[in-house]
Amino acid sequence: MNPVTKFLILIIYCILLFLFHNIFIIAFLCFLSLFIFYLNLGFSEIKKRKLILTFSFFILIVNFVFLKGDIYEKLEFSLRMVLRFLGIVFSGILFSKNDPNEFAYSLMKIGVPYRYGFTLVFTFRLVPLFDFESNIIRKAQRARGIELEGVKNILNFVRYTFFPLLYSALERVDSFTQSMEGRCFGIYKTRTFYREINFDKKDYLMTAAIFIILAFSIYWRYL
Repeated sequence: MNPVTKFLILIIYCILLFLFHNIFIIAFLCFLSLFIFYLNLGFSEIKKRKLILTFSFFILIVNFVFLKGDIYEKLEFSLRMVLRFLGIVFSGILFSKNDPNEFAYSLMKIGVPYRYGFTLVFTFRLVPLFDFESNIIRKAQRARGIELEGVKNILNFVRYTFFPLLYSALERVDSFTQSMEGRCFGIYKTRTFYREINFDKKDYLMTAAIFIILAFSIYWRYL
């Protein structure tokens, strides 16, 4: 499908997660996301997200302990929060597996100015790059014997990791800016594309279907 169609499915899916308060409907939507994630990426990818699963358990415990009310109400509310969190995170990860260039080109195709589309591509490409550089900086500082882990070492982390990473980011952005200015980026209102990404029949059908589902869900929710 077209990346814009997938993005619309993601947005409406997240709306549906918060539209309903019935725990069984939310559980169905959450497990639907996990099932699609499993079909596309496999169970091994789910096992790699231990931090997400641990944080979900933390959300469950914190809500259950600090909320007021009887045990059943606290448990139901906590489960709703966890299921919504898991549904949004895993569906977001699944969408992020798409090529950012295709998503940006699709947005430009429906009328989004290419400057904003380039900003999106730029962001997608810089985030993993900064993560890679951050790991290099942390390893270099550990090799120098600087402690960065733990609450007591927050100042060390900011001083020896955040500031070098900030300097590296500003330097990289400056070089990108000079490169774009040298190529006269933005001088024309429109641009051409090496590869065209169009909507076909299945995209129109899927878009119509998800909006029908959203309209029916709103009608059913407030009936």
